[in-house]
Amino acid sequence: MISSSNIKLFVILNVMLCLNVGCNNGNKESAVNEFSIYLVKDLSSTDAMSKKLADLPLETIPVLTDKEIRTYNWTEHEFTMKEGISLEGKLEGKVPSSGRPFVVVVGEERIYLGSFWSSWSSQFPDIDIPKISSLWLKGSDTDMYKIQYGKNQDDPRDDTKILEALKGSGKVINF
Repeated sequence: MISSSNIKLFVILNVMLCLNVGCNNGNKESAVNEFSIYLVKDLSSTDAMSKKLADLPLETIPVLTDKEIRTYNWTEHEFTMKEGISLEGKLEGKVPSSGRPFVVVVGEERIYLGSFWSSWSSQFPDIDIPKISSLWLKGSDTDMYKIQYGKNQDDPRDDTKILEALKGSGKVINF
């Protein structure tokens, strides 16, 4: 015979399981439109440009997410970082003079290839993709970055999926 304490335990465990499943489903739905930037693994910017976007190997963890962005000026494609978040520190020592490729992702969809570029580089960035330039020093107090336009005719920065993701997170100004 089943005791009343076993029944109570069974009911409590089922309620906890339902709550856990319900919370996880909500997180997956909200993650669909997240904006993030991932570094490309083991490729130069030039090498990354020669591959299909879907074939680029990405780091497991994004270098930047919408949760770390304070504002995104849609007209200028400039973003500011939240206080205490240092993109400079995250990228210190990771941006060679030839640039470091990244991929902008919304949810799980890759939107475009870009490159982090060092302002100290003596190499002229002859790349046909958007780029973000800085000194990439941990102690820097830089908190605003501009995603500069590449030379190609279609501007991938204007993708509506990016706009919707950033609007959904309340980050967009000047659109």
